[in-house]
Amino acid sequence: MSLARKIKRKQEQKVKKQMRKKSKEIEQKLSTMPKSCDECDTPFDRDDTASLSKWRIAVYEDGPVHLVCPDCIPDDIEAQTGEGLR
Repeated sequence: MSLARKIKRKQEQKVKKQMRKKSKEIEQKLSTMPKSCDECDTPFDRDDTASLSKWRIAVYEDGPVHLVCPDCIPDDIEAQTGEGLR
């Protein structure tokens, strides 16, 4: 095996390892995401693509993730971000 081929293979293995690590991190974060609205306990349907953009997710640095349905979003927050998303 040539030296260039060894170097290329080593780099590819490093990239694959980094991708697996990132994928695992994302998987862990998704598993800790709430299954319903934090305000009114409306269930969150991950398969309904039409409603995905309407729900709000707040992720805080200290760990907690808050999920809020479209009915519970405060009017001032909806006015700030609602126009750009629709």
